[in-house]
This record gives sequence, structure tokens and C-alpha cells, in this order.
Amino acid sequence: MPLPASPHFMLRKLAEGVHVAFATETAAATCNAGIVDLGDRTLVFDTFLTPKAGSDLRRAAETLTGHPVAYVVNSHYHNDHIRGTQEFPDAVVISTDRTRNLIATKEVEEIRSDAAVAPQRLLEWQEQLRAAVDPEEQRQLRYWVEYARVIVESLPSLRLVLPQLTFERRLVIRGPARRVELVTLAGHTPDDVIMLLPQDGIAFLADLLFVGFHPYLIDGNPDDWLQSLNTIERQDVATLVPGHGPLGTMDDVRRLRDYIAAVDELAQDLARRGAVPDASLPVPEAFRSWGFGKFFPANVKFVWERLTAGGH
Repeated sequence: MPLPASPHFMLRKLAEGVHVAFATETAAATCNAGIVDLGDRTLVFDTFLTPKAGSDLRRAAETLTGHPVAYVVNSHYHNDHIRGTQEFPDAVVISTDRTRNLIATKEVEEIRSDAAVAPQRLLEWQEQLRAAVDPEEQRQLRYWVEYARVIVESLPSLRLVLPQLTFERRLVIRGPARRVELVTLAGHTPDDVIMLLPQDGIAFLADLLFVGFHPYLIDGNPDDWLQSLNTIERQDVATLVPGHGPLGTMDDVRRLRDYIAAVDELAQDLARRGAVPDASLPVPEAFRSWGFGKFFPANVKFVWERLTAGGH
């Protein structure tokens, strides 16, 4: 049977009953998501940025497994992982206690902020794209234009959905076909849930792993993130599904560790020299081809502020 199609994601089978939905450059999905057949029910891990992408994800999940979606996991509170959740009205939505609280507070603030600033951002990024001459800059700006566009388009129909089932450290869900382990780590945000499928050797790592994309450090703690990467490296898994980018390996975990170290080293150098990082900070050659390039100067500034405030 051919895999269900959507302009917002590309499906790939990882094991019998396990699929990953890779976000495309329409930006309506933005993050990657997971579809897991438990044998009699279906679990979806993260639901994309927009309801229209979430709706396509639900249809794909039900087509692939032949079961209704019984569970939706919100790995953390960021908008690109939760706003499609409203398209799963019959599912039990799962998160950590803290993530639920952050959805109830930070996501509400984010929706208000999007309504106020996303239309202007769309105009600004469109103007920057028209003025850009560097092909890599054009490629990245095209993505951000689409991101702002789908935010603006989705706001009128957006509804906040709070998780109904919460946990603190670890939750195990068992079905006839497989066991799913949800484990709480931290670093990208105060609470980051990863999903382990021990029988399949697969880990869905959400935004604790970016592959070929700059990570977003600003809502988390780099020290906690490095500790979480240590935990991930100890897992007996062969296939790593990142929150953004293609499938990864433990080499990509080490590259992310190198990235965090490079950001920290640059921030420390700027702090020693009494210099202040700004948006013009060049991206090191090793990371120049990575997506989300505008995160780099923001990440350096975030770490620099922690250093200069004595918070490191």
C-alpha cells in the first residue's frame, strides 16, 4: 500500500507499525512527528505547527494503522509540536505536569504574540527575501516567510488543547504489538519527553536532537541539555528521530554536543573581551549549511547573558 501523501510531511516506515512524518518546507508542520501502532490503538508523538498539518497527520495515522488515534504525546510546549493537537479530539493527550502548565501559560502568551506580530514579521521577511542575493540566505528566508504565513493563516481556527494525562519521570504504555516508554529529560525546555521503542531499537527525541539544523537553546539550559545527551548516548537504540531534520545517529548527538560547546566557547570569548554579541555574528563554517541559521546569534547571546549575569 502506498504511504498516505501530504504536502506538509513525508512519511517513512521505520519498522512494522512505526512511521516518522518528516516536515517539509511548507512550514505547516515544521517539526517531525511519529506514528506508532500499539496493536489495537495508535499513538501519535507530536502534532505539528498548524491544524491543517495535524489533520493530515491524523488521517495518515489512521490509514497506516487501521486504528483510531488513542494517544497524542506533546513532547514539550513549543507551538510547532502542539498546535495540531486540536485535530485529535478523541485522543488522550499526554505530557509532563510541567509541560501542561507551560502550555497553559507560555502557549497562551505565544498565541497572543503571534496575533500581534506575525503579520508584521511576514512583511519584514518578505522584504528581506526580496533584497537577499546569497542563495543560502534566500533559502532560509523562504522558509521563514512560509512559517510566518502559516502562522497568520492558522490563527483564526486555533484552539488551545491542554493535556489530560500527565506524568513526572516515566510513563509506559503497553499494547499487543509493542511497549512505548515516555521518559522525561530536560535542556531544550524545562521538560522534554523522549519516546523509546525498545523492541524496535528506535528513539523519538523531539527537540533534544536537531540534525542539520541549529538547535534553539533559549528556552532551556545548555548544561541540562548536555546531561540529557549523555543519557541518550546510553540508550540501546539504533535509529534516532530528531525533532527537526533527517534520521540521526549517535554521531549527530556528538555533533550537537560540539555545537553547544562552540556556542559556549564563543560566548565566553566575547564576555572576556567585553564584547556584546549581535545579530550580525557570523555562523562558523561547520554549521553554516544548517537550517534555522538565525538561531545561532540568538543562541550565543543567550549563553553570553547567562555568563555575564553569573548564571552559568
